[in-house]
Amino acid sequence: MIINKMNAIKYPIAPWKTSPRFILMLGTGIVMSSCASVQGPDKITENHFMQKLDERDKLIADLQHRVQQLEGHNATQAQLSKTTNTGAVAAPSPSEKITTTQHISQPPPQKKSTPAAPGKPGAGSFEVDEDAAQRALERTLVQTGALLLPFGQAEIQPYATYLRQEAKQPFLFASNNNLQTANATIRRNEFDMGANFLVGLPFESQAEVRIPYQVINQSVVMLDDYGAKETSNTGNALGDISVGLAKTVIHESDWIPDLVARLTWNTPSGSVTNNNVAMGGGFNSFSASMTALKRQDPLAFTGRIGYQKTLEKDSIEPGDQLSLSVGATLAASPQTSLSIGLQQTYAFETKINNANIQGSDNLSSYFTIGASSTIGRNLFFSILGGIGLTESSPDYFINITIPFRFDLPYK
Repeated sequence: MIINKMNAIKYPIAPWKTSPRFILMLGTGIVMSSCASVQGPDKITENHFMQKLDERDKLIADLQHRVQQLEGHNATQAQLSKTTNTGAVAAPSPSEKITTTQHISQPPPQKKSTPAAPGKPGAGSFEVDEDAAQRALERTLVQTGALLLPFGQAEIQPYATYLRQEAKQPFLFASNNNLQTANATIRRNEFDMGANFLVGLPFESQAEVRIPYQVINQSVVMLDDYGAKETSNTGNALGDISVGLAKTVIHESDWIPDLVARLTWNTPSGSVTNNNVAMGGGFNSFSASMTALKRQDPLAFTGRIGYQKTLEKDSIEPGDQLSLSVGATLAASPQTSLSIGLQQTYAFETKINNANIQGSDNLSSYFTIGASSTIGRNLFFSILGGIGLTESSPDYFINITIPFRFDLPYK
């Protein structure tokens, strides 16, 4: 039989390693050689020849069926070679199954990359705690007034500020218990210490209280007909305690920023002068402001516009003030944020006995840069410095604030 002759081949050729057309030609050749090996043409009857032709046709049909199977198998192998990521082998469909005499060569197993163990960053990398970065940025924005505390939380912000100023401007001084003005060169070293108290209230609002204490060393050089005269004095007094209320009026959406409205009353708890040093307090004043906040993580942009009205006292009415500031805060690391800004205040002319004091208006502008960092679960540290850009603005100042946040017993 033909099948016996095929099995008698010592080294069979693996079907999956041979071209399907070659297998078809090989089968046809075997049939022809089998017919030719029959003993002589004179011994072959017509029926026997027809039987051989039928067997040949069956073998050819079987080989064609195998060729179709092998073509489908080759397509499957090509698809398997592309799936290198998972290394999985898809099971062939029933029409693609191969006889048990064939051996399917499986693709070599792919080495799967082992994910890094949680909490163990690779070399040259570090894990960024997004929540910590958000807290540092959020706490900086709360300190600058661009964001409010949630209901049920409070914050105490002890602070200390040193300010150096040297400028030529009208000088307000006391003489025989009367306030007078004169042109002078003023050198001031101001120390402003105190604390801010913030309490988160319902309806996205916040109560604010500021208690300052001032120590000012002042040197005044006055020019008169007899030459220059310099006096130096140090004054200290409680500053004007301020009480305010802030409310979020608009939330950020698309191009619209967060908007926080704020009203503040500066009480006349401070002193106008102390030891012949102008302390800058002792007047009732009211201020209103609007602060905008726009986030573009990891940046937050802020802008503020405000107006302050000061009431008259002892025939003196300090000029109103219009302020404008812009800034940007960056969440630089999980626990630290950096900020830059520009602040500007225009003060209108002061009035004495309803008469404007010429040259008493001024424009104060300075550039600021700061850094803030979390130093504990509830403790924060912030440092801010500024450089004056105009003659009437401070030469420079440095502010340090250490806010402490805690939960209130009610919510």
